[in-house]
Amino acid sequence: MKGISRKPDDNVMHFCFEQTVPVARERVFGFFENPKRLEILHAGFPKIRLLHLEPQVRVGGELWVEVMFAGLIPMVLGFQHTLFEPPVRFGEVATHGLFSRFVHIHEFVVCDRSTVVRDVLEICLPWHYGGEAVVRHAVAPMIRRMFNERADALRRLAGNGALEAPQMSHDQ
Repeated sequence: MKGISRKPDDNVMHFCFEQTVPVARERVFGFFENPKRLEILHAGFPKIRLLHLEPQVRVGGELWVEVMFAGLIPMVLGFQHTLFEPPVRFGEVATHGLFSRFVHIHEFVVCDRSTVVRDVLEICLPWHYGGEAVVRHAVAPMIRRMFNERADALRRLAGNGALEAPQMSHDQ
């Protein structure tokens, strides 16, 4: 996994997380393209609750979640999918919430018989919510924990064959 970086000319925090799973790209992408699977990927991170989702990622599709910030403060975040290029990448931007910028691109890269799952995020808070200082000291640690726990979940799913199995229906 990689960390965060900051371009000197902006207050946008850039994150990049990578993980290699020993599963074909089409299977991994198929697993991720069902938003309901967020519950499986983030089962160890109980601070996320799905409020509204569509059965499959698509450009224009929306996802709404409730996230517990600092374990105490519920925040509702809305996202719209703006990119969908199966089985290579998809992405979303925040349309509701406290972020002035939140872009998340999921990439799936073939590497031998495995797939590199790469998540690239750009996050910015407006100054009245604390701006870069709050992103660096509060939001970034939460995002790192979330992606570390998701990496553990992906390892378990790949290890028990759940990512190799024929894709479940979108209801699962």
